[in-house]
Amino acid sequence: MTEVALALIGREGRWFLQRRAGSNPVLPGLWEFPGGKVEPAETPLEALRRELLEEIGLELEAATALPVLEGPVRLHPFLVEAPGRPRTDLAWGWFSPGEMANLPVPPANESLIHRLGDPQAGRQNPI
Repeated sequence: MTEVALALIGREGRWFLQRRAGSNPVLPGLWEFPGGKVEPAETPLEALRRELLEEIGLELEAATALPVLEGPVRLHPFLVEAPGRPRTDLAWGWFSPGEMANLPVPPANESLIHRLGDPQAGRQNPI
């Protein structure tokens, strides 16, 4: 099974998403949390650290693991602190949960977005 680490980077009530290139053969044009596949010799946290640096040029400062989401792909979401300005050639932005709900996203991310917008969720662990 493919394992994927995802970074949920929140700042001032908004969350970082980037848009996959339209030429990407996998999920072209969809908005998603940064992250990527966990390599065989990596833990999900190690993959998260590597992917953040590779994809958006941010150093991981802190990460809190959230419950794993099982599906066609096993997602390992993390609440992430990574200061600085993201650097990527892809379209990107900071979105409220309501704004994210109106973006085309991979189906596996929909439940994460829904939970980020849940007013009953705790501040430390919104998932």
